[in-house]
Amino acid sequence: MTGPDWENSSRAFFDQRALQVTNVDLNALCFVSGRDARLWSDEVMYADVIDSIVTLSGVSKCSTLLEVGCASGFLAWGLSPRLCHYVGLDIAPRAVETAKKLKLKNAEFRVADGKRLSLADSSVDAAISYDVFTNFPSFAYGADIIREMLRVVRPGGRVLIGSIPDAARREHYEKRMVAVAAELEARYGPLPPDPELKPLGPLDRIRNWLRPVNPSIVCYYFNRNDFLNFGEELGVSVELTDIHPMNPYVGYRFNAIYTKNAI
Repeated sequence: MTGPDWENSSRAFFDQRALQVTNVDLNALCFVSGRDARLWSDEVMYADVIDSIVTLSGVSKCSTLLEVGCASGFLAWGLSPRLCHYVGLDIAPRAVETAKKLKLKNAEFRVADGKRLSLADSSVDAAISYDVFTNFPSFAYGADIIREMLRVVRPGGRVLIGSIPDAARREHYEKRMVAVAAELEARYGPLPPDPELKPLGPLDRIRNWLRPVNPSIVCYYFNRNDFLNFGEELGVSVELTDIHPMNPYVGYRFNAIYTKNAI
């Protein structure tokens, strides 16, 4: 799926899931973001990914952090207490509405396109886009977002592109996913059924009638060298690292950390 269809399908996927949840807790946030709650609602696992993001992005209680692709606030839930201010952006308006229901006192959520950020140059301390590039059909699409994130980050600040599926390990990764699913079922039982779909509102019905959309996301894979070469093209340093150590897909996904040149 390429062109605008993949973006519309992705937006519809997160929006539809956001419409299905009632109580906004970590399990619900996992559901909206397409994560397996049997894994990601575990407090130790969740703390591991939050600690990793804080360390790799170089933020602290004095920092303002931007997240591009925040969905319903799965990461904001754990990151905002570790920051001075958090800004979450996403293209899915219903998911953003769900994120606002978290009522995180030092966080704000907006509907926005990551390729055209409405933030001033050098206005945030760091920026992340975590487990988001997997939804992009090409590196070229993500490259525009990295450029914008670097623009709004202060000199010396970091841009973390996290949890990127490694194209070189695709065959092994897909086998690992099957194994992880079996391990989770053996430990916790099968996935619970999805919440019952709520009826669409009038505007959503009109949009679907005008342009039918299949709510779905696809896992895309990326070459490590594309991230390294892009850093060279931009004239900024980039480091590739493993994902957080408790993640069952260590070795199959990676992080790319860009550091904006200091003045």
